[in-house]
Amino acid sequence: AGMDDLLLAAVETKALGEKLVYEISRGDALFPHLYDVLDLAAVKWVKPMPLDADGRHQLPDLSQ
Repeated sequence: AGMDDLLLAAVETKALGEKLVYEISRGDALFPHLYDVLDLAAVKWVKPMPLDADGRHQLPDLSQ
């Protein structure tokens, strides 16, 4: 919370193969964990997540 310069990245999960493992987290929800270096070729896009006046991150427009 409150960290500036955060980025949101969309990743093609199929490109990560067996290195991406879904594990149970809080509330029995599945959460992805990557057990390797992220192959940048799998990254589809990267968008900034700026802070608002209250120090909360703003999600970028994902419709584009």
